[in-house]
Amino acid sequence: MNPKERSVFQKAIAETTDLFKRRSQAEDWSRNLIEGSRELKTPHQWKHFYTWLANPNQYNEEETNKMEIATEAAKIEPYDSCMRTETFQNGPCETIINVINTSGHSEQDEEKTSL
Repeated sequence: MNPKERSVFQKAIAETTDLFKRRSQAEDWSRNLIEGSRELKTPHQWKHFYTWLANPNQYNEEETNKMEIATEAAKIEPYDSCMRTETFQNGPCETIINVINTSGHSEQDEEKTSL
């Protein structure tokens, strides 16, 4: 990380830590992370943030610098026409995809009726 990236990253750690101290209920967890990391922009910042978050007491900047960053997005095959997808981008490194069956029944329903 360059000095500017490091400064933003350190601010995110401080903000996230403060939020968890002030708002410690389970329902605050995701909001604390979102608000604490809102200024992170680069893949390097996100890599360090995720590494710190996984183990704050053992975070090591030098070791994290050695880790590679995924440069290619995973290829996802298209779904059947009865499936609708909702995509949420969580930083530059994570995409969350919800798949919703819009046909009104599932394969489990079909299995139950064929017995």
